[in-house]
Amino acid sequence: MVKTLEELAFSEIDELVRKDVQTFNPKDKVSKVLGELYESNHYEALVEDNGKHGLVTVRDLLAVQQPDQTTIGGHPKDRWSIYRPVSPEDNVLDVTEILIEHRVRALPVVDDGSASGIICQVELVDALTDVDELSGVPVKDVMTLPVFTMDVNEPVARARKQMLEAGFSHIPVMREGRLVGVVTAKDVATIYSRPIGATTTGDVVGEKVPRYVGVLGDVMDKPPVTASSDSTALEVAKKISERRKGCCIILKDEKVVGIVTPRELLSPLLRFRRPEEELVAYITGLDEALGFLDRSVVEGKVMRVVRRARRIHPHISEVAVNIKTSRARGNRKRYEVDVNVYSKATEERFNLRKEGWDPYNLFDEVSKALDRVLRESKHEPRGESRTQKRIRFSLRQKP
Repeated sequence: MVKTLEELAFSEIDELVRKDVQTFNPKDKVSKVLGELYESNHYEALVEDNGKHGLVTVRDLLAVQQPDQTTIGGHPKDRWSIYRPVSPEDNVLDVTEILIEHRVRALPVVDDGSASGIICQVELVDALTDVDELSGVPVKDVMTLPVFTMDVNEPVARARKQMLEAGFSHIPVMREGRLVGVVTAKDVATIYSRPIGATTTGDVVGEKVPRYVGVLGDVMDKPPVTASSDSTALEVAKKISERRKGCCIILKDEKVVGIVTPRELLSPLLRFRRPEEELVAYITGLDEALGFLDRSVVEGKVMRVVRRARRIHPHISEVAVNIKTSRARGNRKRYEVDVNVYSKATEERFNLRKEGWDPYNLFDEVSKALDRVLRESKHEPRGESRTQKRIRFSLRQKP
């Protein structure tokens, strides 16, 4: 169904979530992940570990030399990353902001505390192909330049080094000044874990090789997706979507003048961000009760809900979150979370309290409950009521 760019920006991501994905855990071998990514033609895989949700990408695995002997959880900071999960009810604009701000290609989607899939830039670009407005956006307005290129005869090892150091995932490959292909992180990761057999279905077993051998001409993806510099963003989005590729090289007079990835194509959505009044957040008790839980994860979950609610309650100005331990059972602790959302301008106040044993699931539940409270409560301007509007909401989970 054709939508305007604004309609797409504020639509929920539920229909765009990639749900038919395999979930891995940190004890799984890198070979198993590479096998799944190779067979599914995906770039990232979902990882779940005791309520924590994250992703491992092809580029995360570039440094692994023996994938059949290496787990993805051996060094989590190197091989998989915990991301702030989003929910199926989040809108495309909110997700796009997170993807671009953190320069990631995908995010885990969590529903009722369990991973339900992944939302990727690729699926968002698929949705963009139905937006005719993009035919008025010149690709030169969104493309990245200058572009780092390499010669077809340069060693694969150098491309890998550049990808690891500069964060590239795609490098155009040239022969005598003309574009002949593109080498991707997936190409490089796959050649080092050479498919020489499988111990289980989907595994790619790596043979021990002293270094990345060969030249780019042996491993590059060809022919590359290209477009002229006078193309529109819509034309490029359709090419990337149809070819299921991660980039499009922009040419002018057969010379490389830019590169476009899904991230650049999503940037026009950001025009719908609304200027906001300052929103102050106070989080207390976190270090005492949950020292192991990243503050940014807690703040991100709550603030995302509140920012979305400001479309209904535009004067919300303050958020206070207090976490404390209510009681213990053996080595387990039960946690209590109080959330207070306040508007100084209208004197509206929203209160939420929730308890639970698992802190990760608890904050997912707090976010969903808070979202429901704020959505179902109509904004009442100051002066409309003689009494201060006060909403009490309490959800208590049985021990």
